[in-house]
Amino acid sequence: MILTVRNGGTIQRFCTAASISLLEKPVEKIVRISNQGAARHLFDQMPHRDIVSWTAIINGYVTAANSFEALNLFSALLFDPAVSPDTSVLSVALKACGQSSNIGYGESLHAYAFKTSLLTSVFVGTNLLNMYMRTGKIDKGCRIFTEMQFRNTVTWTAIVSGMVEAGRHKEGLTYFSEMSRSKGLSDDFAFATALKACARLRQVKYGKEIHTHVIVRGSDASLCVVNSLINMYTECGEMHDGVHLFESMSERDVFSWTTLIDAYSQMGQEEKAVATFLKIEIFRRTSQWTYFCLGDSLSVSNSMMKMYSTCGKLDSASVLFQGMRRRDIITWSTIIGGYSQAGLGEEVFMCFSWMRQAGPKPTDPALASLLSVSGTMAVLEQGRQVHALALYLGLEQNSTIRSALINMYSKCGSIEEASKIFEETDTDDIVSLTAMINGYAEHGNTKEAIDLFEKSLKVGLRPDTVTFISVLTACSHSGQLDLGFRYFNLMQDEYNIRPVKEHYGCMVDLLCRAGRLSDAEKMINEMPWKKDDVVWTTLLNACKAKGDTERGRRAAERILELDPTSETAFVTLANIYSSTGKLEEAAHVRKAMKSKGVIKVPGWSSIKIMDRASTFVSGSQSHSQSEDIYSILDLVVSGAEVHRFDCRIKGAFGFYSYS
Repeated sequence: MILTVRNGGTIQRFCTAASISLLEKPVEKIVRISNQGAARHLFDQMPHRDIVSWTAIINGYVTAANSFEALNLFSALLFDPAVSPDTSVLSVALKACGQSSNIGYGESLHAYAFKTSLLTSVFVGTNLLNMYMRTGKIDKGCRIFTEMQFRNTVTWTAIVSGMVEAGRHKEGLTYFSEMSRSKGLSDDFAFATALKACARLRQVKYGKEIHTHVIVRGSDASLCVVNSLINMYTECGEMHDGVHLFESMSERDVFSWTTLIDAYSQMGQEEKAVATFLKIEIFRRTSQWTYFCLGDSLSVSNSMMKMYSTCGKLDSASVLFQGMRRRDIITWSTIIGGYSQAGLGEEVFMCFSWMRQAGPKPTDPALASLLSVSGTMAVLEQGRQVHALALYLGLEQNSTIRSALINMYSKCGSIEEASKIFEETDTDDIVSLTAMINGYAEHGNTKEAIDLFEKSLKVGLRPDTVTFISVLTACSHSGQLDLGFRYFNLMQDEYNIRPVKEHYGCMVDLLCRAGRLSDAEKMINEMPWKKDDVVWTTLLNACKAKGDTERGRRAAERILELDPTSETAFVTLANIYSSTGKLEEAAHVRKAMKSKGVIKVPGWSSIKIMDRASTFVSGSQSHSQSEDIYSILDLVVSGAEVHRFDCRIKGAFGFYSYS
């Protein structure tokens, strides 16, 4: 039956248990077993629908990530004279707006909630706050939070996670601190989000304070919180504490293993990452594995795919993906991201095409992967198409998409478009800033890169590991040795960021460009990381340029120890010997190269014309139009020779006019 209650001047109606069981059970029962089609058919056949039935069917579409149909149904509800929207169905509609980044519809619902006094509900207010946060309208979300008369744990968690996801980590921690002072409000998800902010800010001291609070509250048994603690410690460079916490866990899930593997990979310790991955094989035979390796668990399968991709086991990730009976947007984003990291551009676009056919609406991780591949392949037109899709989906203000767009345009040679996107951002975030600094550095605009970095420090943005790699690259390209060392020391002393091998690589390159080869070699030998062929190749090329035969020989030997078939080491060392007149030594190197079956890979380039890519290999005439191409080249070269001769004659007789 319907129970009517007067609350001040407002009359509210509630369904009692008896009416709920009769009215909502058919639809909601089918929705719960994920048969949305059957639920919709039953809903359409109902002669009378109450608000509970409307809420159940709309919520079913939101759960299935079909926000478009959910909002269509809510619009139909507004024209049903028999029912009026309540706080529950309005909250679900706001969730659909956030899910689809439909800010226009969401703002309309905001106005409706205000007009009908439903905005006073803590549930409506919280979902409205969430909607604004998810659509990038952070300031509006903060205003909603400030104006709310009542707040619960979910409300506080929404504002904390919204600020952190927007890259405003300091403000997120400020809200968390205020939340912590309210007794009984903090929950596991809020703890995990705050620890994520600490990791991004490298605030290990504050992270340890939260760890203490977690232990006092008894949340240290939560896998979600412990995984976040491990991530916080490892990202802050406290690898020992992170590993100790991991080893002390009584039970672990895939996320625990993935967190540790990610940490080893990011710190350049690939061998430990693979060793950790191989340990999982041991746990397959224990009860712990049964806890989290459930074939029907979608989230577990997604995490397993990420773990395979992180460890370079893309074939295993692909097999797992092909065998999955159910896939969600995270599944698709994970496999697309894995192919993107491996540089497999064709597979990325193919998977994306399959995803569109399967139905899931693209989210920022999937689009970011497409933009990354577009930049790597330097296919500007495809990158622009992905940009257009991001605009259509309302994701252009998402920090991940913004930084990916800046990176894509920079790598495709359009630094002006990259700069325009950066300048149009509502708020500067460290990820977009880093992408812009890196773009300027790659294009040789070192002054703009360094000026932007200095400006970011003045406004209080905290640079991260990648930001310092970008600015050190800028210093290297401009030969600013002293400034590079100042930033290198600032990173460690001021921001407590432990240098990784990429930072050392930038410093080695900086020293080599300055001609200080002895200092560069010393820095390589003193690196706390395992030396790879990249830093030794940098030194080897510098030795070639400076004619340092002996140091070049040592660098080549180190490279060949790591890769006995390195074409670069053999060719460069032979060239060093030849350029310094040591022809016998050069011949000996070429003989050793031949005996090991090492072949110099010819240079190649490609060009895309009218949606057709053509590849040209040095010394090859395999292209179908090679005869025509070489004929045109002969004409161009002969024309250039005539012009050069004509210029010399005119120059000799003073025929040039400089007016």
